Amino acid sequence: MQDSSAFQYLTIDQIAESTTNPRRSFDEAKLQELAESIRQHGLIQPIVVRPKNNRFEIVAGARRYRGCLLAEKFSVPSHIVELTDAQAIEWQLVELSTVGKSFLCRHAARYVVYI
Repeated sequence: MQDSSAFQYLTIDQIAESTTNPRRSFDEAKLQELAESIRQHGLIQPIVVRPKNNRFEIVAGARRYRGCLLAEKFSVPSHIVELTDAQAIEWQLVELSTVGKSFLCRHAARYVVYI
């Protein structure tokens, strides 16, 4: 895994959500609150992305990305890392578990076993 250590701003159209993100539901009211916070203060924590198919795939931060879309941001602070598919899924599971969704994380871990 290669780590670029610093973040850079990527335009919204360069970023794609991951099809392997174990988080499937997003509370619309909470997204609106996040978007308002982003409008007022900016995005405090960059998202994590990896290069994929001439774009960047979100590894961690899909909710923050969606908040930026709702806040009509042109670009998103992003930390770019080189990860394999298996590493990306592992990072996504860690991200999910850190936001208090441990039940969903355990359920998603079963999915990884079958890959």
